[in-house]
Amino acid sequence: MITHPTLTGILLHSDQELASLLGAGILCRNTIHEWPLSCVQKVTLDNGKQLIYKSQLPPTVEPAFYEQAESALLPGHQLMGRFGDCDTMIIDWIDAPLLRDQGLNSHQLIEHGKRITAQIGDIVGDLPVYLDIGSERAWLEVAGSTMEKLSALITDGRFHFSNSDVLGNLQHWIRSDQVLETISCNPRVIHGDLKADQVFLLDDEYRIIDWQRPYIAPPEVDLVSLLVDLHIEPCHIVKQSVIDIFWFLRLHWAIEAQFTLFPERRWPIFNGWAEEAISHIL
Repeated sequence: MITHPTLTGILLHSDQELASLLGAGILCRNTIHEWPLSCVQKVTLDNGKQLIYKSQLPPTVEPAFYEQAESALLPGHQLMGRFGDCDTMIIDWIDAPLLRDQGLNSHQLIEHGKRITAQIGDIVGDLPVYLDIGSERAWLEVAGSTMEKLSALITDGRFHFSNSDVLGNLQHWIRSDQVLETISCNPRVIHGDLKADQVFLLDDEYRIIDWQRPYIAPPEVDLVSLLVDLHIEPCHIVKQSVIDIFWFLRLHWAIEAQFTLFPERRWPIFNGWAEEAISHIL
């Protein structure tokens, strides 16, 4: 294994190790995406085959999700082992157009979103999740922990908001009857971060990638996620409480990123994510 030159803790197979494991030489290897918790590379083998190589750090559950899930939505994959804290895997290169690039109108995109959301509900297996908010008890536990961390971030100055009563207003919303009813209504495993650049169209089928943070949550949270990414207003399609829960999960991720994953210094981007989410909820 080799150490990533700039991402702390990210370990990668060398070309020689990959070639040995894949049974073909490495013709080309290019990084196509990276952030502090993962590195994604496109690998071209000397037999012409193209693959995605991914090395990622916790809190991802993607390798375990791929291992347990049974669904045509997931591309072919091969787990390559855990080294230190890094999980490594190979994912088939998907030679198909992305949903975002099809020039579809809002009605067509909404219909795709509804079908995709329904098909995610058909995934079978003992599916691991990053977070469970699928019951009133689980919701209040997660929300309570989130508010404690948010309070600490405000107190130490890493987060700052123009609304002076963010915590009080959020606490009231968290325990509102509408939210508690929505949380408890037919929750299941969802993608959790669904975007139009993660959905590939193959004739009448879809392939969906990036399963790092699945949740147990109301199913239509995925539809909201996709519509927000496509700049389509979801309020006429999904009830407001579901939309607000989507934004709370965004807030939770921003807080976890700053408080738990990268606590050493202030990241303004995480404060920006949190402020956007709070402004939508309140």
